[in-house]
Amino acid sequence: MADKAHSLTLTDRAAMSLTGVTDVKEFSDNKITLKTELGGLLIRGKKLNMSHLDTDTGVLSVSGEIDMIKYTSSQSGALEGLFK
Repeated sequence: MADKAHSLTLTDRAAMSLTGVTDVKEFSDNKITLKTELGGLLIRGKKLNMSHLDTDTGVLSVSGEIDMIKYTSSQSGALEGLFK
């Protein structure tokens, strides 16, 4: 797991920067489902916008009203809540 890197920075629940993003599965103004180097990630909120996506480097920037972030465990597949 040392070669896999993923980070998440959330500022004021309105701006999020992520690294280690490998795929965006679903995107709407209230839900983003994506895959990271360390498993799945679900973001819910209002007026969500992907302002920057670089699939070569795995960098993603999200803005909007972020209400929930949930990770999918890479081993069990169960959802683990970061905050709600």
